[in-house]
Amino acid sequence: MRQQTKPFIIERKPSRKPKPDAQRLSIWGRLGADIAQGLNDERNVDQAAAKGDDARS
Repeated sequence: MRQQTKPFIIERKPSRKPKPDAQRLSIWGRLGADIAQGLNDERNVDQAAAKGDDARS
């Protein structure tokens, strides 16, 4: 068998497929999460106000 003139090199290229553990971002970015947080904050304020009204009665 002949001796190789060049070294044999294997290159591993990254896949173009998205990683399964990577979470895909929405086209809206964080807008949906920000709206949900705002609604939760508003609900908490309303509940606190309702509890405050009950304490005054």
